Amino acid sequence: MLGKLIKYEWKGLIKPLSILYLVLLGITIITGLLILTINPDYDDVAVGFSVLFTMLSVFIYYFGIIVCALGTMLIIAIRFYKTCYTDEAYLTHTLPVSAKQLVAAKTISSVLCHMLTLVVIGVSVILLLLVLVTHLINLGEIPVAELSEGFSEVFAELDREFASEMGISLSGYFLYLGAVSLVSSVCGIISLLGCVSLGQLYTKHRILGAIIAYFVMTFLLQIAAYVGMIPMYSKMFAAEYTGESINMFDLMHPTVMVTLGASVIISVIMYFINIHMMTKRLNLE
Repeated sequence: MLGKLIKYEWKGLIKPLSILYLVLLGITIITGLLILTINPDYDDVAVGFSVLFTMLSVFIYYFGIIVCALGTMLIIAIRFYKTCYTDEAYLTHTLPVSAKQLVAAKTISSVLCHMLTLVVIGVSVILLLLVLVTHLINLGEIPVAELSEGFSEVFAELDREFASEMGISLSGYFLYLGAVSLVSSVCGIISLLGCVSLGQLYTKHRILGAIIAYFVMTFLLQIAAYVGMIPMYSKMFAAEYTGESINMFDLMHPTVMVTLGASVIISVIMYFINIHMMTKRLNLE
């Protein structure tokens, strides 16, 4: 039954999300085409207009990425609210499933949709960068032969310098950031659903209550981040006092872990709040 619930939720979420993806795709194509219009062999007026329109398109593209990311969270929150706490929820809560199964299905489908949005944004950015690099190569702005010959040496030197400064290899750092971002994204979606549930405590102002809950949660995470900075500053002062050198990764890692730990704890609490609200405090509009 859980699989059927996830499939149903997926279908309900993917339809409005597809509109966001199509809009982002359109902006990506337009921006890519405008990049291809830039050619220094043209006269100054034509080049000026090409650069101007390309910069404007890149700005719109950047705005489109933000809208796509925030729009996904908004769509997830609205669907969760409508299918769990409004008139539409009567059908949801008459299904032969427990509140735990219902929350699990909505959480899993919401996280999957959020991950899909991140993948779509990532693919869009990569495609645009490929268009830019290919165009620069065709214009002769990037010496392909020299670049290909010295790429491994340049990357190895960059990796050595990065490791000496940060205390971690470049590839290891990207894996670290990827893992942290993945856990943070999952926790963020779970906490978002929990804020929607907490908003139901305000019977006459449920949406406002959800927004307040979200800002309170964000405030708590900010406090956790500030607390996480204490070890970082302690190490900095100790290193300055003793004259020892300390790499950046050792400084930032405790702060990241404290903030991430706080996000995990809050998301776990929010997950059980969702279950509690649907079993003990359910009050449909």
